Amino acid sequence: MNDELAQACVNGLKNLEIHNYLQPINMEVFRLSLFSGIYGINNEQIRAQGLDNIRQFNKLSANAEKNYGQAIFSGKRQSNPLNLTKILRYHNKDYYEQTIKPLLKQNYKVNNYQKISDIVQLIEKYVIDLKDSFTLIDISSKAFNVKYENKLELVLQDLLKVIKVVPCQNGWCFIIKEYDCIARKNTINYKSMTTIYDQLRSIRLCQDGKKHITAIDALEQYHTLFEKIGMKFISNIESIFSIFQGFKYMQLDEVDQTNIEQFQGLIKDTISANDELIYEYLLNRFSFIAFCIGKRLKL
Repeated sequence: MNDELAQACVNGLKNLEIHNYLQPINMEVFRLSLFSGIYGINNEQIRAQGLDNIRQFNKLSANAEKNYGQAIFSGKRQSNPLNLTKILRYHNKDYYEQTIKPLLKQNYKVNNYQKISDIVQLIEKYVIDLKDSFTLIDISSKAFNVKYENKLELVLQDLLKVIKVVPCQNGWCFIIKEYDCIARKNTINYKSMTTIYDQLRSIRLCQDGKKHITAIDALEQYHTLFEKIGMKFISNIESIFSIFQGFKYMQLDEVDQTNIEQFQGLIKDTISANDELIYEYLLNRFSFIAFCIGKRLKL
């Protein structure tokens, strides 16, 4: 609880009837709840003012007055500043609605923003890797088996491996890595927001009251981490998505050298005219080109 909210709570502790015996906080003000709330305040000056206000502006029952010292001792051991907001909510309702509630909302927004900011700094910025077999299906499976422990940041890390977002004429274009059954490998697909949201909405993580928390919540809350400024066939700039993800190829368990020898023979016999120097130069040149895809090469 920050000083602004603590001061507001202390200022609202007026005209209360404070009782000695434990009752639900919505029924009456219990002395221990009050003292535990005040001793949860970190600012010593505000805390001292709160203690002064108890006797100065409120009415204590005979037993509450009698056990005042014991209540102070117990309050120190069980400090919880949010007890003050609960007391004001039920026993100083107008003040709570006008003063405390807006401050609670403001604090929630600030704390939530700080939490998101901290997570953004810690999250690893994954790139889409087609060689990695991980796809949205794996995220769905992990959610079904409760592997994310209701933590959006864990879902976020996995989503970054399969989804990126770039601006387009109609809003956002979503880039997603998916498995192609025909090609038998992962490929890049481009989808609309509606399509992506339908897919992510089906991945349910947990339930918060009546609301289902889904993978969409992770995407929306940390949307900026998915964003790229645009697309290009190939780019080394991190903020630009490279459309080129490598040449299409089949993973071979064994290399059939005879297939390669046919091309080597063509280069040596026909193109190089059996000149070993030219043949070696061409092989090195082709190798160099293969490793410099997308770059402009000097002749």
